[in-house]
Amino acid sequence: MNCPKDRSSMIVVEWQRIALDYCTKCRGVWFDRGELELILEYICLDDAGLCLANLLHHPDAKTAEKPRRCPMCRDKMIKSLLGTAPQIMIDACRHGDGLWFDGGELSLLMKQLKTKPAINGSAEDKMLSFLKEAFQADHQEE
Repeated sequence: MNCPKDRSSMIVVEWQRIALDYCTKCRGVWFDRGELELILEYICLDDAGLCLANLLHHPDAKTAEKPRRCPMCRDKMIKSLLGTAPQIMIDACRHGDGLWFDGGELSLLMKQLKTKPAINGSAEDKMLSFLKEAFQADHQEE
């Protein structure tokens, strides 16, 4: 799979049943439909389907950032805001194929999720531990 930002080849980072595509050049991360559901369940806390629908039906966020194309369907993705103070602009496939986090954006989201109460041993806790370990250790905000 090629990176939506710089078109370089991405590598797959795996842990248990989670496999994410990672660009070593720009440090972006692609969550496909399966992994997308895992993180959205945690972020939205109730219904990942409704949360995804909210992302896909909001008007594009205002930005000068160049539009990205979905690495799966190649359509232009929607610019959506996620998280709180500060909100993080991510790219969402309008067909639900996945979400793209530019380098540093996933790290910002992980910092925001630290404020949510953890449920020891839960799938969400394990997923967050994996994401923090895999993508936060050497990344700085851009």
